[in-house]
Amino acid sequence: MADAGGNGGHLPAGDAGSPAGTGGGPAPGTGGGGLADGVPVLAVQDLVAGYGEAVALGGVSISAAQGTVTAVLGANGAGKTTLLRAISGLIKVRGGSVLLDGVDVTRRKPEDMARAGVAHVPEGQGVITELTVEENLRLGALIRAGRAVRAAALEQAYQQFPVLASRRRKPAATLSGGERQMLVIARALLAAPRVLLLDEPSLGLAPIVISQVMALVAGLRDSTGLTILLVEQNARAALAIADRGVVLNLGKVAVTAQAADLAADTGLLNHYLGL
Repeated sequence: MADAGGNGGHLPAGDAGSPAGTGGGPAPGTGGGGLADGVPVLAVQDLVAGYGEAVALGGVSISAAQGTVTAVLGANGAGKTTLLRAISGLIKVRGGSVLLDGVDVTRRKPEDMARAGVAHVPEGQGVITELTVEENLRLGALIRAGRAVRAAALEQAYQQFPVLASRRRKPAATLSGGERQMLVIARALLAAPRVLLLDEPSLGLAPIVISQVMALVAGLRDSTGLTILLVEQNARAALAIADRGVVLNLGKVAVTAQAADLAADTGLLNHYLGL
């Protein structure tokens, strides 16, 4: 059932206050050199991955520059979620490579990818409902060094997401769908990533909340310089904020283009996405 909205919990604009996760360290998107000498922050080259004997990705190549949103689109089963899982180390890569600022990070464990600057927000929000809002957030800051740094990052998260601040002591189970999406994004930002992998952030949300989530994603790019890979079934909403778009079909890249060009190509959207 679609969430009717945030019960007073409108999603914040991305330029409101300091970005979460910057206390005691570089702002998201700026650490580790970003885009140097034309090297993309994230480059996936001929990636092959799957489950058991099934191949879900059959040689996918994607690159993303610093401070951009790349929308990854495709029908169910196209390999979108598998792509994010392979990048973040959640599933084994069978072939190809993942480069972060030109450094090969293929087959690193998820915790090592997080330390390298890749944050993954999986489909389905991933809120731990038995914990409070603040306990959920603190999990995102665990890889930050030093108690003072973690405390400062948490306060910055509350500045950027004031609705979460007002509910910090409440069980996460009491949050609306839009507020839960805020929570998982804020938790990911507490790790001070340079690359943010978002898997279906609009899933199950009401249209007005989807618009707020997309505005938040665009605001994060603009205010922090994050490199964002956005997997999304709502193609039009994703393309409206993205810089580039990639369409996957049966585990392969079918189309890569500027987002505006993809959005304007109704024939292509109908052929691959049924729009």
